[in-house]
Amino acid sequence: MKFITDIKGKEKSENKIIDNNIYLDKIYEPDLRKLLSRCYQCVRCSGVCQLSKVQSFVPSVIIQQIIEGFEEKVIQSGVLWDCLTCNTCLQNCPEDVNFADIVRNAKYKMRQNYNQNAEDYVAHKGVYTIISEILSESYIQPNRNLDWIPKECKVSDKGEFMYFVGCLPYFQFEFQQTNSIAKSTLQILCSTERTPIVVRKDEVCCGHDLYWGTGNFEAFIKLARKNMQLFEEAGVSTIITSCAEGYRTLKVEYPRLFEDFDTKFKVKHLIEYVYDNWKEGKIKFKNPDDKQANIEFTYHDPCRLSRFLPKDSKIIDQVREIFTHLGDLGYHFNEMKHNKENALCCGVSSWMNCNVRSKALRYTRLMEAKEAGNTLVTSCPKCIIHFSCLQKDYEELASIQIKDFSEFLVDLIQINDPKKQIEVEN
Repeated sequence: MKFITDIKGKEKSENKIIDNNIYLDKIYEPDLRKLLSRCYQCVRCSGVCQLSKVQSFVPSVIIQQIIEGFEEKVIQSGVLWDCLTCNTCLQNCPEDVNFADIVRNAKYKMRQNYNQNAEDYVAHKGVYTIISEILSESYIQPNRNLDWIPKECKVSDKGEFMYFVGCLPYFQFEFQQTNSIAKSTLQILCSTERTPIVVRKDEVCCGHDLYWGTGNFEAFIKLARKNMQLFEEAGVSTIITSCAEGYRTLKVEYPRLFEDFDTKFKVKHLIEYVYDNWKEGKIKFKNPDDKQANIEFTYHDPCRLSRFLPKDSKIIDQVREIFTHLGDLGYHFNEMKHNKENALCCGVSSWMNCNVRSKALRYTRLMEAKEAGNTLVTSCPKCIIHFSCLQKDYEELASIQIKDFSEFLVDLIQINDPKKQIEVEN
C-alpha cells in the first residue's frame, strides 16, 4: 500500500511540474534577442539610465552584445543583476523596447543555466525573499496575526470586497515605518464600505520580488496560484491594495498567468479607490487646521506606478488631482523637479542592490523632496523603508517626514452622509 501511495504522490508531483511549465511559458522568453527585434541602437536608454549616474552601466552596449550573438557572455558576466529595473529606459524608448523585461528573463537564465546566486545581491541577507519562497510551498498555510485591525473595522473571511495586505506584516518586525500603512488603509476602506472588508489570515505574498528581483519564476507561479485559489474561495470580486509593487503584480502579471483573472476580479490601488469615491461624492476632504496648513508636502512616484503600468493608467494624474484639490482647501502641495514618468528611482527594487550607489540615488531624491516641502508622500513601502534608512546617515535629511498615501489621507477624509446633510438643512 505504501508503494502505491508513493507512486501516486510522484505522479501528483510530476503533474504539478507540468502545470507550472504551462504557466512558465506565459511569462518566460528564453531567447533575449526576440525581445530586442525593434531596437535600432539610438542609445537613448544609456543616456537616461538612472543607474549609469552612479556606476558604469550602459544598457545600449548590453543590448548590442545580445543582438550580435553574445548573449551567453552577457549572462555569464552577471552585469544584469545590477539593473534597477526602474523602466526609465522604456519610458524614453522610441520603439518601446522593455529592457527591464530583458533583465527579468535573464535573471531566470542566470539562476537556472549558470547557477548564479541571486542571494549575493539581495538586501537584508535575503530574509524577505526567503519568506516569499517559503510561503510559495503548498504545505505552508500562514496564520497571520490580525491584532492590528482597528476595533471599529468589521472584517470577514468571505465577501465581495478584499484588502490585499501583502507583505507588510513581515516588514513590521524590522521596519517600524510601515506599521500603520495597513491600519490606515483599512480605516479608509471601512469608513467608506457598508459591508465587512475581507482580510485573510492565510494570505500569501504576491511574488513581486521573486518575479523581478531574484528570477525565481517557479516560486512566483506557486504564490500566484495560491492567491488565485484564495481569492476564489473568499468569493471576492474587488481587490484593493496600497502597495505599488503588489498592485502592478495583481494588475498586470496575474492576468498573464490566468486568462480569466480580469473577468473575475477588479484590482484597484488605494489611490484609485479614494479618487473614485471622491468623484462619486461619497467622500470629501476636510479643511486644514492651523497645524496642517503649515505642512508643505510633495509626492514621490514609485517606479511601479509611474513607469510600469499600461499607458491608459491614470493613477499618477489622479493622485495629483486629489493633491491639487487639497491645495485649493489650504494645504500646500509642491512638485519635485523630477515627477510623474520622470521621477527618480529610490535605488532599490525587489530588495535588490541596497548599496552605496543606490544610496547616492536616494540622497539625490530626498534632497529634491527637501526643496519641495517638509513631508514626502509616496505609495510604496520599500521606498519608505529605504528613504527612512538613509535619513539615519544624513542629518540634513532627518527633518523630512515620510508618509504613505494612506497615512497622509486617513485623517483628512470625511464621509458624505446624505441623511445627515438633510438633517442639517432642516
